[in-house]
Amino acid sequence: MAILDFLISVLVASLAGMGIGGGGLLVIWLVLIREIPSQSAQAVNLVFFVVSAVCALPIHLKRRSLDARKILFLTASAIPGVWVGCQLASVLPETAARHCFGYFLLLSGIMQAYRQIKAQFFS
Repeated sequence: MAILDFLISVLVASLAGMGIGGGGLLVIWLVLIREIPSQSAQAVNLVFFVVSAVCALPIHLKRRSLDARKILFLTASAIPGVWVGCQLASVLPETAARHCFGYFLLLSGIMQAYRQIKAQFFS
């Protein structure tokens, strides 16, 4: 199973690098196939994301493709969001958190499909 996990990790990292939401796929893999508890899978996903972001940072710095004002705004707005999320995660039952995350993924997918259809047919 370790080889399959490695291959899935490479696939997820590749999809994430293309902007296809690899993190959501990683959580689905860990929860549904590997039967890891949802909160543990989300923690693994966060570590995976941080490592991926740190690896991508030198490339973005070299290309000068980062906007410092946007980074500061997003960081400042993310901090309260992280705090609220942690508070909710500590009181929500795991099944409720799992359903919320599933609905979030479904809604994200629908919105992405809508944007692509709109761009393709109505531009």
